[in-house]
Amino acid sequence: MELEGQVAIVTGGARGIGRGVAVELARAGCDVAIGDLLDVADTARNSDATISRIEALGRRGVAVQCDVTKEADCAALVEAARNQLGGLDVVVCNAGIMQIGGVADISSNEWRRALDVNLTGTFQTCRAALPHLTSQGRGSIVNIASVAGLRTDGSRVAYSSSKFGVVGLTQALAAELARHGVRVNCICPSSVRSAMTVGELMDVTGVEDPEKADALWTKVGAKRLPLGRSVEPEDIGRAVVWLCESDMVVGVSLPVTGGDGLPTK
Repeated sequence: MELEGQVAIVTGGARGIGRGVAVELARAGCDVAIGDLLDVADTARNSDATISRIEALGRRGVAVQCDVTKEADCAALVEAARNQLGGLDVVVCNAGIMQIGGVADISSNEWRRALDVNLTGTFQTCRAALPHLTSQGRGSIVNIASVAGLRTDGSRVAYSSSKFGVVGLTQALAAELARHGVRVNCICPSSVRSAMTVGELMDVTGVEDPEKADALWTKVGAKRLPLGRSVEPEDIGRAVVWLCESDMVVGVSLPVTGGDGLPTK
């Protein structure tokens, strides 16, 4: 699938993994609509920065208010891509939240929130895009799951359960949609350097300065991972591009981990 001149949507595209994916899709030739919580001031500022990076690569970008737990917002993101950018070829379901805690530690509301955003939000975004993708007989969907959706240590019961669900949803959609020319895959990152994961590190270590926490994250990643550096949002973006361009790859759950989990000497 040639990405030059294609149109993509990326949920949770304002920052972190979403920004890395949006920028790498633009670098590959896509115009990109990012969906995020633009009614939150910090998110709106980050969205503007992401759109600026897309446009600096010579592509068109648009930011759309999108809470993936709302079906109407998912539909509006799809329509914005079609009406403002001229079509829809690539769908990246990235919006997600992290919930830390075992089964005795989280509330029922926290459990429902994790599933609503991470799993149901992915489902609703895919469903909103399907009529257009199937009618044109081609397209690529990439869901962002997690290595916590392949294996878990029990410390993130709601998060892991939701991401296992994303892996299962990906396989079900891949089987259903392949005959329509729509390929569905997912990526399972390990911890990626982003505002969310750096914030988690700050909570765990007590480091209060975000810049110091970010530097610590990079240092920890370099020591912990066999490849010798932390996983960056752009690494996930390049994996998304590869899946979109690889016409015979369908139904896979691709770990992008820097070797996290490999046995080391």
